[in-house]
Amino acid sequence: MQCVILHGSFGSKDGNWFPWLKKELETMGHVVFLEQYPVDEWDDIKKDSKNTIENLTSWTSFFKETTLPRLDRNKEIVFFGHSLSPVFVLHLAEQFDLQLKGAIFASPFLESLNQEETWQFDVVNGTFYKTTFDWIKLKKLIPHSYVLYGTDDPYVPNKFPIDFANRLGSEIIPVKNGGHLGGNFTEFPLLLELFKKMQG
Repeated sequence: MQCVILHGSFGSKDGNWFPWLKKELETMGHVVFLEQYPVDEWDDIKKDSKNTIENLTSWTSFFKETTLPRLDRNKEIVFFGHSLSPVFVLHLAEQFDLQLKGAIFASPFLESLNQEETWQFDVVNGTFYKTTFDWIKLKKLIPHSYVLYGTDDPYVPNKFPIDFANRLGSEIIPVKNGGHLGGNFTEFPLLLELFKKMQG
């Protein structure tokens, strides 16, 4: 199996549960791609920032240059995405006709969060937002998916991951006291359980 792990905005490939998951999957014999995508510095972002390093174009180009050429489309592919990256996965699947075995999405959202305290996210995430995907096509390209969300997420209100899941036809799994399912998890065994279930 080929596994692609994607971090979120202002994120790092070395943060959260990403290194742990990569090691666990590789120990199981899977090929894992965990790359560092272009991100801005939080303190550099202004409300009128236009030329952010992180945008849909830069991330798509990075994927096209680094990961896509190494993916064997004749073998099964699973994506793991956190926060912003689940909507990015939808862009990738639709644009490159990526047929996935499935995907596991943590704390996803499709549109502006409109949180005044964390407006910086909307500045760098803006180009990724989309609700008008070809959902029929995406359901065929991503036939199996799980959406996990923390019931007390401080950044992404629960309605956003639930909407994401309903549109894609994903199985929804609330995680009590999970927060944003990020920095408070250096290990996330539930992801492995769902991955094994997806393998069949």
